[in-house]
Amino acid sequence: MSTDAQLHAGEAIEHRTIDWIPPTERHGRPGSLFFVWFAANTSITALVTGALFVILGNSPLWSIPAIIIGNVLGGWVTALHSAQGPKLGVPQMIQSRAQFGYYGAILPLVLALFIYLGFYATGLVLGGQALGSLLNVDPKVGAAIFAVFSTVLAIIGYRWIHRVSHFATVLSGVVFIVLLFVILAAPQAAATLASGEFALAPFILGISLSASWQLTFGPYIADYSRYLPESTPQRATIGWTFLGSVLGASLAMSIGALAAAVGGAAFSDNQVLYLAGLLGGFGWIVSITVVIGKLVGNTLSSYGGFMSLATIVTALGRKDVVTARSRAVYVVIISAIAYAIAALATDNFLGNFTNFLLFLLYFITPWSAINLVDFYLIRHKEYDIAALFDPNGPYGKVSGLAFIAYFAGILVQIPFMNSSLYVGPIANLFGGAEVAWLIGLVVSGFIFYWFNPARRGSLATRTR
Repeated sequence: MSTDAQLHAGEAIEHRTIDWIPPTERHGRPGSLFFVWFAANTSITALVTGALFVILGNSPLWSIPAIIIGNVLGGWVTALHSAQGPKLGVPQMIQSRAQFGYYGAILPLVLALFIYLGFYATGLVLGGQALGSLLNVDPKVGAAIFAVFSTVLAIIGYRWIHRVSHFATVLSGVVFIVLLFVILAAPQAAATLASGEFALAPFILGISLSASWQLTFGPYIADYSRYLPESTPQRATIGWTFLGSVLGASLAMSIGALAAAVGGAAFSDNQVLYLAGLLGGFGWIVSITVVIGKLVGNTLSSYGGFMSLATIVTALGRKDVVTARSRAVYVVIISAIAYAIAALATDNFLGNFTNFLLFLLYFITPWSAINLVDFYLIRHKEYDIAALFDPNGPYGKVSGLAFIAYFAGILVQIPFMNSSLYVGPIANLFGGAEVAWLIGLVVSGFIFYWFNPARRGSLATRTR
């Protein structure tokens, strides 16, 4: 791996990319993960996701427990990935080579790349609205400016992402809590909250939606813990990640559900403008909060997208080094594609975003199950790090078992699916209730564990 691409303690710009972080460059405390994931989850995109709970048929009051339950379930699974960062010191998707093989990992890498691009694009749409309001320019111009900010921060890298997250957490936390109280104090709020009865199908669908939100962080959550010292307690890494993710997302989504119910068409037409209007003359603070919050989220998507793309390209080119110049080029490419998608966004933004989240969920949960079962139950956290960068190493080029488990997890979900493209017979029988992701998680994890020849003991010893 690269010896000249080092992140020294005093440097502001990160030089490490997809390579291993040696002990001499490890730093930080696990509590910093709270700020990264609270900031990433208290975003306008999370708030829009919360609005979908009401649009899907939940009453405003019953949306909130569905939001919390889904975030807790999905957040716990995702937080388990976070502990892989300090232990292994490599990006999340590089570690997937141990399950899928050196070349086999390209499949989940492509999936991860689509996730980053999708969230980056939706962030540019909403961030563009906020910047357009602040600067009095067209939202597409605002999105272009916003893409530049996200690109620069992703190029600067790890340290500054953490620093901006600290500021964004404080700002978003205060402003979002104020918005919550303002919405609840609205004259029509009491009547709106009292309206609507409990409906099981949209309630379960809502749980799946918020779980989907959390699970989509899985492919890159360890990227932001990989610089922590290897001695960092696993409980602390998991706990701070879980707390930041669940608290942040639950707060933002709850506000979104309430705003959609109380604001109606005014909220649906322009979410940022509606929220800014709630604070009257101080509405500009909301726009700034949206910009800063989405800057964190979009940077994570740009940063993760660059590492996925770089990992794919280097694997095909049989290289394990990415230069600083190449790093910048990769980030610019990711940002350009995301902006092109954002510029083509249709008026049916909320509906398309719902479909996007649920579609991703079907493909992410099998990967997550395989990755976690391998890390915690099969290899017991012990890996040959050097072998992750060797196509001829013990992890092989392609793992047949991983692909069988992965596609079995996808196929078994089909009868339970509920999307705009297809509604499975079991989902239809239960009125559209969505539990496919949970079935896929269990089936993929079970197959990969039960038929794995290494399950009775670790076959790999971490050597470095």
